[in-house]
Amino acid sequence: MTRVLLTGGAGGVGKELASVLMEHGYAVRIFDLPFMDFSAFEGVDNVEVLKGDIGDVPTVHAALEGVETVVHLAALLPPNSERNRDKTMAVNVQGTKNLLAAIHAAGGKARLILTSSVATYGDTTRSDPPIRSSHPQKPMDIYGESKVAAEKAILESAVPYTILRVSGISVPALLDPPDTWPFQPDQRMEFINRADVIGALVAAVESRAAVDRVFNIAGGKSWQMLGHEYAEALCRLLDVPVEKTHFPKTPGWCDWYDTDESQATLGYQRTSFAQFLELLDQAIQEMLA
Repeated sequence: MTRVLLTGGAGGVGKELASVLMEHGYAVRIFDLPFMDFSAFEGVDNVEVLKGDIGDVPTVHAALEGVETVVHLAALLPPNSERNRDKTMAVNVQGTKNLLAAIHAAGGKARLILTSSVATYGDTTRSDPPIRSSHPQKPMDIYGESKVAAEKAILESAVPYTILRVSGISVPALLDPPDTWPFQPDQRMEFINRADVIGALVAAVESRAAVDRVFNIAGGKSWQMLGHEYAEALCRLLDVPVEKTHFPKTPGWCDWYDTDESQATLGYQRTSFAQFLELLDQAIQEMLA
């Protein structure tokens, strides 16, 4: 049975990804920090839990034993990534380098699938959409810089790879809107349903055509809108006045993305924005009931 290592596997995306991979017949090794909640994996067949830190080299090497594919989810994300540059670089960049060294030590055959980010493009509001994977990377924050550096380490490593630059992820759950939206009201933005990100990751694991490729991962044309349109749609469902939230004075790293190649290879765009709103409404009604 093929074993897949999930770094950061005890997070929301990791848990859902592990479940789907097991449905597809894979054995999964979950590697995450000791204080994370691993209860979802207790008593589950074909799941192995390894508690440790991506910065601990011996543990990382142990995590790679018998692994054919690594899905690298472990990272410091905004806003935490912006509070300590050294820590973010240690986790997001050096952690990636530790994985690459462990893959080389194990023979260099395991493929590394990196969840990178469209944050690597920075402010693209003056560029013509859609933003392609060949677009220059000019990150505007520490997180984006760390992902550019992690990508660079992979591309220079000679390790088989797939790099997925994922856009903002929307979750159909009863969550408070952010105090400040990550985009301006008239800024182009394109998010993606979390389940479709899971679909892209599973397809990347299974697809030989995804090897040594860099893809944009975003929701598709139905998700391409302006910031105020997205905010208003969510606030209506959540019964929250959009005026109670705020938009930034400067653009965030949101835009519309060219996903033709990623969709043709991975076939992950299964949830339109209208369908996402239906899922969100259903989740809200279930919580209220």
